[in-house]
Amino acid sequence: MPMIFTDQQPLVSIITSVRNGALYMEDTIQSVLQQDYPNIEHIIIDDGSTDDGATVAILKRYPHLRWWSRENKGIYATLNDGFAAARGSILGNISADDMYVAPSAISAVVNYWQLHPDLGCVYGRLLYVDKNGLPLPVQTHPAGPWSTWLLPYGFLTSLPSLFVSRQIVIRENLWFDATLQLAGDWDWVIRLAKIGCKFGYLNRPLGMHRIHAGQAARVKADTMRVERREICRRYGMNYRLFLIVNGMLSYQHKVFKGLWILRTKGMKGFMDEIVCRLRRSKPVSDSLIDNKQ
Repeated sequence: MPMIFTDQQPLVSIITSVRNGALYMEDTIQSVLQQDYPNIEHIIIDDGSTDDGATVAILKRYPHLRWWSRENKGIYATLNDGFAAARGSILGNISADDMYVAPSAISAVVNYWQLHPDLGCVYGRLLYVDKNGLPLPVQTHPAGPWSTWLLPYGFLTSLPSLFVSRQIVIRENLWFDATLQLAGDWDWVIRLAKIGCKFGYLNRPLGMHRIHAGQAARVKADTMRVERREICRRYGMNYRLFLIVNGMLSYQHKVFKGLWILRTKGMKGFMDEIVCRLRRSKPVSDSLIDNKQ
């Protein structure tokens, strides 16, 4: 079923789940505010923050937000609540430590969708930044576009650069699996592909994913591995093939990183980096590319 726009500037609903997000959340809010598209609602749900009111204090500074606090339910249950409350015909999800590329990421999505109303999703490229919001020299996801059967194996950008038709979410009952802790977005994309949702690729950066030491996927790496194995079993996917593909993406990550170091620091910096990696230590001056600070 084609996307139906009731006007030339359809409402876009952006959903953010946050828990103890005072460190980066204001950057996320500002990245939405800086968009040149005029018809956006930003829904933020405080998922039981325990930071002495720091997260809520930031939310109170922005009267344009639709936000509320409640007891902790988990990120995917929270996203489901946000999707259910959304009024827009286009839905986007962005974490409280990520950002949109300003100023025209959302207007580009809407314009592209209006030219291709048969699409169920639109996705674009994803940029990576460090904890300070400075660009990193890697893009772990291939840019695209890709055949739908490849999407479950990791050939799709993550949620900050993915937008979906609310009509499809409601009609197909496509909610996030709230029993998952970390891999629910991957599970959700797989189900989008399996129902025959038509993905459109917009060849430009839309979102920025922040790499920092406090990310749940880093802190709970074992849980992520368990959930990925379960999802592969659930959908009859080859887990070894999934690991091979992700190994290739990791290799791509290292190649881009090495080329960036050569370009910016020369051969000496490149060799210093190799020595540091072999010693499993970090370069003292490598604040830009070190993801573990």
